[in-house]
Amino acid sequence: MADSALIIGLIAAIAFLAWLKARAALRADDAQGRGLAPGQGDHIVEVEYSSGVGGGQSTQIRVPRDPQRYARRFVPKGATAQNTKDDT
Repeated sequence: MADSALIIGLIAAIAFLAWLKARAALRADDAQGRGLAPGQGDHIVEVEYSSGVGGGQSTQIRVPRDPQRYARRFVPKGATAQNTKDDT
């Protein structure tokens, strides 16, 4: 009987510590904020790929800081407001 109480107590302590850790992680995320601040210009992301001894590739990706310019990259070139309306 004492063994089962000890096991239940250990499980409860581990669950409590996991809950505290998760709560602290969420608070740290809220304090830091998500994403990057909008602005002018571009973020430059360096991408490198290496496949063994001599192969590989390196490139840069430019990501606009302005949210509207960023969103426009996902719209097809021929799209208009007329094309995006639902006919329902």
